Amino acid sequence: MFDHLAARSLPVSELAKLTGTHQRALHRCLRGLAHFDLFAKEENSIFSLTDVSRHLTLESEFSLIPWHQFCQSAQSAKHQKKRAIWEQLLRTGKSIYQLGRGHLFYDYLREHQALAAAFDKGMESMSQVEVRDILQGFNFSASEHLTEIAGGNGALISGVLRRHDNMEGQLFDFPDVVNRIKPIPRLNTVSVDMQASLPEIPGDAMMKRILHSYCDEQAHKILRNVGQAMRSGNKLYIFELIEDNAINNPYIGIKNLQMLLVHGAPGESGGPGERTQAEFASLLSTAGFELVETQRLPSIDAVVAVRKQA
Repeated sequence: MFDHLAARSLPVSELAKLTGTHQRALHRCLRGLAHFDLFAKEENSIFSLTDVSRHLTLESEFSLIPWHQFCQSAQSAKHQKKRAIWEQLLRTGKSIYQLGRGHLFYDYLREHQALAAAFDKGMESMSQVEVRDILQGFNFSASEHLTEIAGGNGALISGVLRRHDNMEGQLFDFPDVVNRIKPIPRLNTVSVDMQASLPEIPGDAMMKRILHSYCDEQAHKILRNVGQAMRSGNKLYIFELIEDNAINNPYIGIKNLQMLLVHGAPGESGGPGERTQAEFASLLSTAGFELVETQRLPSIDAVVAVRKQA
């Protein structure tokens, strides 16, 4: 990859052909690694080398290729197996769950309820700081009724309801997830399939860390279903990380690679992974929403959209 970029910048489509890799998987991988200064992302999905990665080419006066070759030969069988999985992923676009277990991640969880319950608790622990930052830094006071889409165990929506005594809420998620939720005051839990039609959403809605798990086509379908269940003029709050191509952020780089590893690269464009503000605006517009505001919070970002007139 580095040697192909040694002479000039190249679009990811050409890099994929030259390396025999899955274009969308390669694109998301390069976006992740760009946050570690290994690649520079230009306009129109064009990538180039950086001052750091030029030393990983054969033509560099200070080439680190011999050291890289030594590290590869000295790796344990365990590390070689991990490298082989990444190679398969980049060539096929399939996730580690598809390659190793023949299932998409969420499908695998639904077939293994003990693991799914452990996943719920794990996500709750990872989300504690984000939930705190949202509750402390985002204003929900304009919402009389709030629906959380794919709300998991209800940590966020229950926190909002505790802070707003006059607010009613509901939580949508898959049946097996809803069955694991303990009763929460003023919260109605509803079993749904996000990629099918949804029950009525009488007020505003929110989604936290959901869309980054899906490619653009799947995310569009989810947003379109949410929009069809909402009334014009009501708001949708999306809590995700907003990627800024001009700023290297190793945490976003890691999340991009993690989403690729866990969910693979289905579809033809965008995701799974973190999105830029422009990508959010485009995705929302095609699904019947208008992006009206973004807000930086300490550990996560807020995207506020309004359901457009149908």
